[in-house]
Amino acid sequence: MEESEPASSESDDYLYNYHRNKLVYSLILFELTDAIKEGDGDRLFDIYKMALLLYKVGGHHKYAYITLLSLVKIAAILPQSSAHEMKWNRSVNKHGGKGNNIPLDLKMEQLNKQLKTLWRGLGANLSQKSAQRMASSLESLELVMDSVDNDCNCAGQAGYRAKGKPEEAVQQLVKDLIEKDVFDYQPGREGHPSFPKFPSSLLHTLNYRDFHKWITGLLKEWDSIYR
Repeated sequence: MEESEPASSESDDYLYNYHRNKLVYSLILFELTDAIKEGDGDRLFDIYKMALLLYKVGGHHKYAYITLLSLVKIAAILPQSSAHEMKWNRSVNKHGGKGNNIPLDLKMEQLNKQLKTLWRGLGANLSQKSAQRMASSLESLELVMDSVDNDCNCAGQAGYRAKGKPEEAVQQLVKDLIEKDVFDYQPGREGHPSFPKFPSSLLHTLNYRDFHKWITGLLKEWDSIYR
């Protein structure tokens, strides 16, 4: 890929650039969310590669570092069984069915919320010993609660937060986009006041030589650590 950064010119359509890149970024997030819901480790692995580039461009060095390390662990460092587990064990499906997976960190947040609720219920009886006992029995308690909910026919599709109906907001957005012809390339058109010179690509500032050098340096460092 060429390293040269495209220069701004009078033929650029900055409004088109903005909405085009916004659409690209939204589709990446949509793909990420859908891959998690389906528990698709292969798709997540590919999305992490794209996320690695976006983290580098955005200057999020810690996120870029841990993302690259995760990719390298799956591809080379870990044994085959551990790499397979790391690749596919990224979500959990509590209720069964297709497209009902949730991220593991979201599940952990839900468990933490339940545990804190139980701790508050202890009141003055809360101690380190009682807190540890409740934490160790949380999974069994959750199974009992789910069983009671099923018996009472009040088991909900818990997981993601409930969202309102987006139809009205979506219709308004579509109307605005159509009126401004944002996806009709018009050379010389100015962008939004907040983004007057929006670039044509999300990765326009990525220096591929520096990126390759950064990866090569980390691979040599990790080779000495994980050999």
